[in-house]
Amino acid sequence: MIGRPENPMLRAATGLEGGLVARGSTCGVVSGGILGIALNYEKEIDRVGADAEAKIMETARDYAKWFEKSFGGTRCEGRSGVNWYTSKGQMRYFFPGGGLARCISHIGHAADRLQSYRNAPLPLMKGGRAPSTGQYHCALPVLENVRRRTGVGDPLLEKMSFVLDGGVAYTGGVCGAVAGAVMAMNLIHGLDVRHMHYGKTIKTFITGHLNLLRATPRGMPEPFGIGKEIAERFVGKAGSIDCKVITGAVFDDGSSFRSYMESSARCAGLIEAASDAAVSAVNRWGKK
Repeated sequence: MIGRPENPMLRAATGLEGGLVARGSTCGVVSGGILGIALNYEKEIDRVGADAEAKIMETARDYAKWFEKSFGGTRCEGRSGVNWYTSKGQMRYFFPGGGLARCISHIGHAADRLQSYRNAPLPLMKGGRAPSTGQYHCALPVLENVRRRTGVGDPLLEKMSFVLDGGVAYTGGVCGAVAGAVMAMNLIHGLDVRHMHYGKTIKTFITGHLNLLRATPRGMPEPFGIGKEIAERFVGKAGSIDCKVITGAVFDDGSSFRSYMESSARCAGLIEAASDAAVSAVNRWGKK
């Protein structure tokens, strides 16, 4: 979309598939596409700062609304009807007439939509404000914590992670804190699809999805087995991976989101819990 490879970010996005490690939340085509939108406007963030971030969030919400209207929702489970954590669900997805062909079609249409943003100007306000810090964000403080405690991090991913706020562009989907935790781990163990042979990519995909079904994952470390551990640990604290369920709130814009975050001890605690889960995974499974 931006005309240059950003391999660390691509690796980090591995776990977004299937609604975050196939848990059925925000479709990876939505969350990954929104990260691409942010990346497309990187220069505007550098030039204008938080004002550019606000306009990028508006564009990201436009894309999410288009996706919902076009395909009936932004949640993976709701669109596909598949539970990846059962063998029946996985077979249903891959068999003819299942969800695979539909997802491929949606990816194609979404790619066309994302291309329409590539050369579109970003209407900016007067600017002059600095880019935001992690104080009122979800994924960013997790990514910062993991980098500080383990040395694993990517400045560009941190810079773009604001679009995951409020359950991905304030849509109430997958929680940015747990998404940040999974993405931090995948900076190490995510799939380097630009340089992987097609056969290895398919083998790794199959191994990962079988690990969703296994009590004891095999072939570790691999991103789905580790991501499953992170997500399960987070759900043990939060009860869900969905922002709307966790917060009970609906965010209309950045102002309503910041107002909530300013007084939410629960979200502050979950950011720490997500950070701990990611750090534990990095320490347990090592650094490449």
